[in-house]
Amino acid sequence: MLKRNLILLLLALTLGVVIVNSPLKSNSESSMYSTVNDGIVLNELLEIDNFTKSNNITILNLWASWCIPCQNEVEELKKISQNENYQVIGILVDDSVENGKEFILKNNINYINVLDEFSADQLLIKFMWSGIPTTIILNQNLEILYTINGEITAKEIFNLSD
Repeated sequence: MLKRNLILLLLALTLGVVIVNSPLKSNSESSMYSTVNDGIVLNELLEIDNFTKSNNITILNLWASWCIPCQNEVEELKKISQNENYQVIGILVDDSVENGKEFILKNNINYINVLDEFSADQLLIKFMWSGIPTTIILNQNLEILYTINGEITAKEIFNLSD
């Protein structure tokens, strides 16, 4: 009986330590923003059709048509793309080109999107990401400034890049 209680106590303590140290505790700033990619330059963006390097901030957004947070942030990304100081590029991940095209039409998205898996993979291997949606903020030299895991808002992006 004593041995069983000791095992249960140790199990409870271990579980408590795991919960306290879990990165999935909340969407606090420390868990949403990552510095893992800071300083990486994505010159591969220059190979994307309709993309031109400018003095704008570039927002790279990884998405899929089936992803609910991705669906939720579409209007925010459209607001960002309407600001003359920003350019937005969507990267379709883990989805079909047909689904991506349908999603773009349905949501009246007019910013650049990379739908083809090979082109997307050429970009995705250059930096670390842990799921969708992921948003990368780059400066005018195409250097990564911020990596954001999870759903974003236009206000959040504007505040981070000011």
